[in-house]
Amino acid sequence: MRRGYSREAYLELVARIREILPTVSLSTDVISGFCGETEEDHQATIDLIRQVSYDMAYMFAYSMREKTSAHRKFTDDVPDDIKQRRLREVIDTFQQGLGKKIYSFIGKEEIVLVNGPSRKNKTELSGTTDGNRTVVFMKQEIETGEGQVRDIQVGDWVKVMVMGVSGTTLRGEPIQLLNSY
Repeated sequence: MRRGYSREAYLELVARIREILPTVSLSTDVISGFCGETEEDHQATIDLIRQVSYDMAYMFAYSMREKTSAHRKFTDDVPDDIKQRRLREVIDTFQQGLGKKIYSFIGKEEIVLVNGPSRKNKTELSGTTDGNRTVVFMKQEIETGEGQVRDIQVGDWVKVMVMGVSGTTLRGEPIQLLNSY
């Protein structure tokens, strides 16, 4: 797929980024069954997903698209059933890593930008961390830091203590409003 770097260079870059920003969130796109992909290539992808431990991934089975370089230059030679099996293995590997990682947030404070009401429960608010993790917490009044108390609002930055996990969503309790209007 015309990558201009080696696996080793990529892993070195990931290590350097995490050295500088230990809490960085990394994402990737993974295409399973690209033209000419061997089982060895697929296993190398699985291994890379485990090593990097991505926070987000868009994962797809390859499909030929007209007007692309691949369409003009390659033959789609990986059977669909193999593409689908490989995609399932990629998704499972990613989710296993994420499952382990998500629980490491419990007991930690996260800064959350409030986006709006929770999709599942209108008595709760939903927001995102700087690592693009969703955090859900109860709507409530909170001290502004200036001796005032008000409801948490969309657009507020709130420090939240992560108390649990539901799927890949963090559940928390707001502890401090970080801005006031």
